[in-house]
Amino acid sequence: MKHTFRIFILGCLMLWTGFSSAQTNSVRGFYLPNTPTWIGNATTETAILNYASGNAYNYITLYGLGSFDWSSTTKKNQLADFIRRAKTNYGITQIGAAGEVYSFFSNYIIPFNNARSSANEKIDVLNYEFEWWVSSSVTGLYCSKYLIPSGCACDTIGAWNYSWPQFKMIDSLAAANGLTSEYYFGWPSSGRMQTISSRADRILLHAYRTSDADIYQYSRSRLIDAASNNQSIKILPIFSAEPSFMGTWLNSNPITKPYQTYATAFTNETGTFKQHINLQGYQWFNYDYLPRTTTAVAAITASGPTTFCSGGSVTLTANTGTSYLWSPGNQTTQSITVSASGSYTVRVTNSAGASAISSPVIVSTTSTITAPTISASGPVSFCPGGSVLLTSSTASSYRWSNGATTQSITVTASGNYNVTITSGSCSATSTNTTVTVTSTPPIPTVTASGSLSICPGSSVKLSSSQAVSYLWSNGATTREIMAGTAGTYWVKAYGGPNCFSQSQNQVITTLTAPTKPTISASSSTSLTSSNSTVSLTSTSASSYLWSTGATTRTISVNTQGSYRVTVSNSSGCTATSEATLVSANGCTPPAAPTISLSTTSNVITSGTSVTLTASTANGYLWSNGATTRTITVNAAGTYTVRGYSGGSCYSTSLPMTIYVVSARLQSSEAVGFSMSLYPNPATSDLQVNYQSSLSEKANFRIADISGRIVLEHDWESIVGFNSVDVDVAALPRGIYVATIVTGEGQQTSRIILQ
Repeated sequence: MKHTFRIFILGCLMLWTGFSSAQTNSVRGFYLPNTPTWIGNATTETAILNYASGNAYNYITLYGLGSFDWSSTTKKNQLADFIRRAKTNYGITQIGAAGEVYSFFSNYIIPFNNARSSANEKIDVLNYEFEWWVSSSVTGLYCSKYLIPSGCACDTIGAWNYSWPQFKMIDSLAAANGLTSEYYFGWPSSGRMQTISSRADRILLHAYRTSDADIYQYSRSRLIDAASNNQSIKILPIFSAEPSFMGTWLNSNPITKPYQTYATAFTNETGTFKQHINLQGYQWFNYDYLPRTTTAVAAITASGPTTFCSGGSVTLTANTGTSYLWSPGNQTTQSITVSASGSYTVRVTNSAGASAISSPVIVSTTSTITAPTISASGPVSFCPGGSVLLTSSTASSYRWSNGATTQSITVTASGNYNVTITSGSCSATSTNTTVTVTSTPPIPTVTASGSLSICPGSSVKLSSSQAVSYLWSNGATTREIMAGTAGTYWVKAYGGPNCFSQSQNQVITTLTAPTKPTISASSSTSLTSSNSTVSLTSTSASSYLWSTGATTRTISVNTQGSYRVTVSNSSGCTATSEATLVSANGCTPPAAPTISLSTTSNVITSGTSVTLTASTANGYLWSNGATTRTITVNAAGTYTVRGYSGGSCYSTSLPMTIYVVSARLQSSEAVGFSMSLYPNPATSDLQVNYQSSLSEKANFRIADISGRIVLEHDWESIVGFNSVDVDVAALPRGIYVATIVTGEGQQTSRIILQ
């Protein structure tokens, strides 16, 4: 801006002069009226912008913003979006806002700009239009609204005295915010023209004619007045497409012709004033009257990627025209070859003389490229004889760490594999993919805790020899299982993912159980005195075991209680009778209690527990001494409970046997990140096993039940199966929580040290 200070004075009599300047080139613009009515209408907005681009306009002045709803965030966002689209996609370099008073710009336009973070959404030009040189405008538009409230006469002198201070404040506002001030007027006196030209950044000079015949001569005298300050002043002649002016003439003449005629005449001008006139371009009034023809189109197509390494290039080609001008570079061919970064546009001129500027094509060169990635067709850990296909992400060329130059390689050996890609002068190498060929583990042996011929309702423990992990024929993944049904059992012992050996079959058969015995009494089971006796006799069997410990077929009892007999057959299988209740001394025993489990099986893994619950009674006494209805146990054993009706009057349940097998938390065939600990319970050495798809650091720690960390180790994981031994011999015996943390997540498990 020419001036270096600002004065903000409202009133009719204050005058001020200063100096201003700005620089814009080749301005081609039009007024766009009724902005509040179409903003936000995508169809109308696109039609306007397509018209602007097709006719090579680069400046739009928005008209009618005085009635815009500035309180609506939605409307303001729509306005910002229109400005952004115009600038980024349609070749518009400046957006102006037309107004009649300083407060319009200070209260609405500047706050709107300040609320936008991107310059592509802001208004660039403050366009002041106050027609103080036309009497009808003064009396019809301005008198009651502006002049009388400000104490100014309702004539051209009063309008000038009001408007000039307004423009000075607008010009200062523009300077303070890095914007262009623009003044539109028609026929000022020589002195007022000098005053305006000494201050405004740019003047829109009225040139409303019915053809281009005298268009330059019509405004020549005002150009002389503008130049009389002997300072450079930027001028945009403004033409009108209204029917009373060039509307009819434009039906047979292009919209570019008036300025061509004007500029040619100015070029041929011999007056000395010419040296102070900076002819910037032109403006049309207004869009609603302009012919709806798209006279020029400019577009660029690229022969390939527009982002490439140093040394590469891309060919940019414009659509067909009669002439071309590229930027940057000023080449004039239809196609150019680009090897440097930049934003490239082209002006295409057609046979009618109309031209348009394309949207920019961004070309980027770099000295680096994105490192390739490797994908595997399956597990990267497998047994001898297996393989995996490793494939690089797409590139121009490949070189693998094993020397291969194809996009994919088949790997059968352990090792770290990477691939280097090249594009132009750039190259990049992937991270390593670790392939592991694991050894097949020995064939596991299965040890049974007893005979493989089992009686109904009983079980036998099957234990595998040690391996990394296990998978049984019944789906279990623990080292031991309890087999309670007839069938064929085997175990797969894993040395790594998908690498295992399978044991020999273990065939379990079920023996025949004896018939459930019944008990008969020799007399009433209600004893009448302390020396009364009743005989209880079992049905016939090979052997007998009473709940009293007697082993004869018949027993005599003289005390209250519940009595059962367990009989055996020749196979050694047993069956137990229902309880027979004997009452004495006023005691009638309750029904024999039953025991239910909190789990679906009486087999639990080490480190876990099960809850035993007795059926309802008035009191309880468990074989472990507990007197509650429920007990929680984690040790193998046989448990019974007495159910009391009162005093010492009770009945006893059948026994419940709990089995405990050692834990193994994970099968090797499991997919994803998880951890298993072995053995558990542990004594001195703890084996930590987990899968990892990343090569990175892992953190392993053990905390006591209060949360205090008592042991911590870091180590580097490999891609695939990981097994690490941890010494826990120094830790006190008890229950702990073990946690492993990697980039893939966190896994936690309870561990018992004993």
